Amino acid sequence: MKKIVDGIYYIGLSGCQVYLIDTMAENGLVLIDCGMDIDMIMDISDEGFDPKQINHCIITHCHIDHIEACYHLKELNPDVKFYAHEADAQAIEEQGHDQQTAASWYGTKYNPVKLYKKFTKEIETLNLGDLELRIIHTPGHTPGSISVLVEKAGKKILFGQDIHGPFYESFGSNLNEYQNSMQRLLDLEPDILCEGHFGIIKPADEVKRYIKNYMDSNKP
Repeated sequence: MKKIVDGIYYIGLSGCQVYLIDTMAENGLVLIDCGMDIDMIMDISDEGFDPKQINHCIITHCHIDHIEACYHLKELNPDVKFYAHEADAQAIEEQGHDQQTAASWYGTKYNPVKLYKKFTKEIETLNLGDLELRIIHTPGHTPGSISVLVEKAGKKILFGQDIHGPFYESFGSNLNEYQNSMQRLLDLEPDILCEGHFGIIKPADEVKRYIKNYMDSNKP
């Protein structure tokens, strides 16, 4: 586990990179994606956090490497609230979407969870304690991909999972939408990027270079 700034942490790699936000309030802890291994999430207890205080999980998109452990998180804390964009919601809330979730790639069975909130707008705000999380619809990798921007400790921290892709018809990928989404993220001028498989990228110039590199590599 690694501190990014006060109250925001990198937990580790479990299918995808998993991140933790401490609201430092009764709202408890927030996960950005669950990954595939609940045991890795349980290990936050070694750093003084109670896994049962994970009250919120923001799902950036519907792929199995980001959502498989959600079911086990729900077993751990039945009151946990899951959030995702409505365009990916069906695959998260139901079985039988193994190509869209890429469960067929991993040879695993997905156990669905119900969403507490489905985002529907281009930009929405989620207030948890004193924290304001900006939820940005960034379709391209999947139709319902979202990114999350948090401003803390004087830094703009962007959780932009799977900015790198990949892009497949079975995912509902769209490279035109992807280009628009990435430009939207560049316009935010983030200082730190917490990416889905390549970890923490900083400072701002490196974040910009990283996003532009994948835009150039994935033109329509």
